[in-house]
Amino acid sequence: MRKELFWDRDKATVSPEIEIERAINFGGFDFIKEVQKKHGMDKFKKILKTRRGLSKRAVNYWCLVLGIDPKTTAAFKNEYSLWTPFR
Repeated sequence: MRKELFWDRDKATVSPEIEIERAINFGGFDFIKEVQKKHGMDKFKKILKTRRGLSKRAVNYWCLVLGIDPKTTAAFKNEYSLWTPFR
């Protein structure tokens, strides 16, 4: 576990879901590989599809790598996001 990604949490309270989510959003390839090995690809894909707090850019990349349709992920189901300008 990379301490710099979990500075705001006690190590004992970090769930696998939070660890995978932060790895997707902020981790490098080495940390992603470590998380995938630790928790399994099925869990990684489940988090990728169901968590709304993931970066669309990161989700899109991992969907391309894993052959998943990005439109089926929670990150892309909400058409409005914080960085979308309102008109």
